[in-house]
Amino acid sequence: MYNKTKYDMPFCGLSLRLYPTGKKSPSYEYSAVASKQKFICSLTKRKYSLSQVTEWFNTPQVQEYANEGYELKTASKIQQAKESKYGADTEQTICYYMAKPYKPRNIDGIKPIGQSVPRYTEQPMSQAQPPAPDNSQIAGLSDLDDEIPF
Repeated sequence: MYNKTKYDMPFCGLSLRLYPTGKKSPSYEYSAVASKQKFICSLTKRKYSLSQVTEWFNTPQVQEYANEGYELKTASKIQQAKESKYGADTEQTICYYMAKPYKPRNIDGIKPIGQSVPRYTEQPMSQAQPPAPDNSQIAGLSDLDDEIPF
């Protein structure tokens, strides 16, 4: 099943397997015949063609995820296929799946920058200070030296 503490709902995805062509990049390494190959829903195990992906997204099971705030994402992975009489092979799986959007979290009590740096607030203009009085004198270097006791 699924871990309820980490995930609210089970995995919801639409997967398609691609098989190796025997060619290397830049040619296509994996392929499938689109008219024959079907996407498989992880919840209902129902099969959908490429033109029915929006139909899958509009099913009540998937709309439940959309209403909870999940986003539709696309991913792929290369995995070891089942052992056959010709030997073990790899296959690539393409998947459309529903996932929660990423929300940054506080780490060890550190506040995000928006909360730690105070926002700018406009201050009223203050009056300029008057210049120094006419009888003022500039301090000399000898006035600034302090006696250092030893």
